[in-house]
Amino acid sequence: MSLRIAICADSAPQGLERALRRELPGAEVRSWGFAWPPAVRGELEAFGPDWVVAWACAEAGRLPDPEPLAGLPFRFLIPNLVLCDDGTMGSLALTEPTSLRARLADWNARLYAAVRAHDNLWAVDLEGVQARLGRERTFDPRLWEAASMALTPVGAEALAARLAAIVRAAGGQSRKVLVTDLDGTLWDGIVSEVGPEGIDPDGPGRRAYRGWLRALARRGILLAVASRNDPETARAAFARPGMDLAPGDFLAFEADWGPKPEMLRRIAARLHVGTDALVFVDDRPEQRAEVRAALPEVAVPEMPADPARWVGFLADQNLFEAAQLTADDTLRAQSLRDDAARAEAAAALSPEAYVASLRQELIPEPLGPANLARAAQLTQRCNQFNMRGTRHTAAELAGKRGWVYRLRDRFGDLGAIGVVVLEGDFIETWALSCRALNRGVERLILAHLKAQGPIRGEYVPTPRNGRCATIYQENGVPTHEA
Repeated sequence: MSLRIAICADSAPQGLERALRRELPGAEVRSWGFAWPPAVRGELEAFGPDWVVAWACAEAGRLPDPEPLAGLPFRFLIPNLVLCDDGTMGSLALTEPTSLRARLADWNARLYAAVRAHDNLWAVDLEGVQARLGRERTFDPRLWEAASMALTPVGAEALAARLAAIVRAAGGQSRKVLVTDLDGTLWDGIVSEVGPEGIDPDGPGRRAYRGWLRALARRGILLAVASRNDPETARAAFARPGMDLAPGDFLAFEADWGPKPEMLRRIAARLHVGTDALVFVDDRPEQRAEVRAALPEVAVPEMPADPARWVGFLADQNLFEAAQLTADDTLRAQSLRDDAARAEAAAALSPEAYVASLRQELIPEPLGPANLARAAQLTQRCNQFNMRGTRHTAAELAGKRGWVYRLRDRFGDLGAIGVVVLEGDFIETWALSCRALNRGVERLILAHLKAQGPIRGEYVPTPRNGRCATIYQENGVPTHEA
């Protein structure tokens, strides 16, 4: 069944409807103009949407309460209100609670509180879109007066891109790694020509770009390097005074004279992700074109000529949208660093001896309020080991029976790496992080489940989960008959 998206708006939603169809090819999109979801609940239930966009706009002036949406049986994407002002109070509008600006800010605050409290609500930053593009490009009073259209075509396209990014992230299609070039990108100059002392880490935009990379790393995005360079010379450049990143900040460091696409393939393998999880940033147009041609699934932003504009441009691309963040996102980088020690141990042992040497400890936790967010995230992000390709939100998992599995070994804590959802004795969902693959963890999980009682499973093929095909047969688990 195709993806279904409903739009409920207090304005004319046709422009956004068309833009969403372009952003999500194949999706079925239907809209209800001048209607808030509770008023059309029956029609929504008949349509059966995967997502409902609940879009209020400041111009309509109705400001419907977002909190009651949490009680409806849908997942909601709710754009915030753009903090426009009618100019009647001047700067007093910032503090006077009766001003239009203050009332809009209060509605946004109530929206954010509702989103924090309820797992079926997501906020969408329309205000941020308009702040970057400019109100004159995104709102036209003539369109509002003539047709009740709250966004121009440019604004509708930008909002649709934001909405689609969240939908894709919740469906396991998020970007997880930023791969950066070095010469002319992380610093000014070509280190192989001028030496480490000749590069300029303070060239236009470079310090801001490195700061943006550090901010990405803090929220759990993995950093990597792909540079056509001598590896020792490239690493030596980080000792240059003024550099505020180090080689150790990058989870994979590819520097040689080979093709960039091959570097990206090795980076993806090293970090246990698909190449479709990569974003590649390079100042050279021919390098960007080479990667696009060889790996069209990699996101390759067409960087502005002026590096001073890079951070604003990259922020506008919304490359790393996430449906949610958990503590395990920040643990991922440390786990991958621990992998270096694991790889060294593996090189000296047979596969069986290596797994035994890890001294793995699997820690089952009953599915419950404390781990629902991470459990949902695992179903949304895991593609290589997702036995039936199922996806869940935390709200959908609430009240279900199952387990979240944490894993430790002698090198460190890998965090929550697996989730199983049970319906009676049937394994309805089984997803396992790529960090836990190739180390026999699936056998440990099945042994734990069998100890609780009889189980049966089902494998449903997806484009990415072929490695799951024979797990049940190999481990003596009866398969479900549809």
